[in-house]
Amino acid sequence: MSYVYFRGRAEIFSRKLSEYTEWIRDNLDSMFYRLSEKAIRRLVLIVMLAGGIVGFFLPGKFSELDKLYSLKRAMDLNKKGNYEEVVVILSELRHLESPLLHNELGTAHLGMLNYDQAQKAFEKAIELLPQYSNAHFNLAVAYSRLGKNMDAAFELSRARESSKYTISDEELYRLSGSIWDRMFLRLLLAGVMGYGGYRLPWAVINLLRRRRIKKFDDQLPDGLMMTSNGLRAGFSMLQAFDIVSKETRPPLSQEFELLLKEHRLGYELDEALRRLSERIPTVDTKIFVNSVLILRETGGNLTEIFDTIAQTIQERKRVQKKIKTMTAEGETQAVILAILPIVVGFILAKLTPEVYNLMFTTLLGWVLIIVMALMEVAGLYWMLKIARVKV
Repeated sequence: MSYVYFRGRAEIFSRKLSEYTEWIRDNLDSMFYRLSEKAIRRLVLIVMLAGGIVGFFLPGKFSELDKLYSLKRAMDLNKKGNYEEVVVILSELRHLESPLLHNELGTAHLGMLNYDQAQKAFEKAIELLPQYSNAHFNLAVAYSRLGKNMDAAFELSRARESSKYTISDEELYRLSGSIWDRMFLRLLLAGVMGYGGYRLPWAVINLLRRRRIKKFDDQLPDGLMMTSNGLRAGFSMLQAFDIVSKETRPPLSQEFELLLKEHRLGYELDEALRRLSERIPTVDTKIFVNSVLILRETGGNLTEIFDTIAQTIQERKRVQKKIKTMTAEGETQAVILAILPIVVGFILAKLTPEVYNLMFTTLLGWVLIIVMALMEVAGLYWMLKIARVKV
């Protein structure tokens, strides 16, 4: 039963993935990017898998940062003589195979005169890392306090020998936990980030499409003026479009070239123009296409119409720039209000690092950072939406 269920789910996913890759390929083709469906499918799976892997191992990194912060805090407290607090902090982490952690725990017990506990902690540190000279020296101190002078002398000699070896931070800290820790959270984040990786191509394509349409819109007035000049010089409309396709830059040249190719392959010019307005669904493109279609049916001076459309588009863009200048103050205030909490947080982090370090070394802290980032983005979006005026 479970095999049939998972097989059905796999078939559904494969079908949806095929539809998704086909949509990506069609959109890339419309923007003159050439990628095979196989390459797109592979890319989507790689990005999705990468997101899932990052999400799976992220809680472990959060946990490791949390442990590292606790250990460094314990080291600072040991230097200040707050041994009781060190024992409380490190007792929760004594299951870790970290030589430095057990050495710091032994140092705290030594400061509290718990020599037996200190001896066990130092011995554990030496067991985990035999060439750890500091642990040998501290164990010698513990032995001397317990009256084991022979053992103390032996550990001092081992400390001198061990000091010749170089110990890496990775050997000394060893704070990484088991891969099975926080499994539910790992699987949840893996699913969320895997889905995010799956949807990432969709977001990238929409961004590329918006940028391309905007660039086409900016180039259209020049293209219309060029078409008008060609018609004045005695060229036909198709010849004028051909000049635009050869003399302008992408994406305007690409779209006009595609329009001419479709006409040569059998499309009526009216239909080719409609397809252009579908590919570039902007107000200016629709005005241009509708004007040509109407004048081809009713007759009229296309040269004057193209000049008028180009001047109208340029005038509207001039008005848009003027409005943007007038609303720049509101947009600037929105950006300042969005940046202000970040600046205040940075200043407070510098003033009270022991408090703000929890934000970057604990899972709850990272969750709060993500929530605050989302709220910042949402607030900035709505403030800019209020400040901007559409024409």
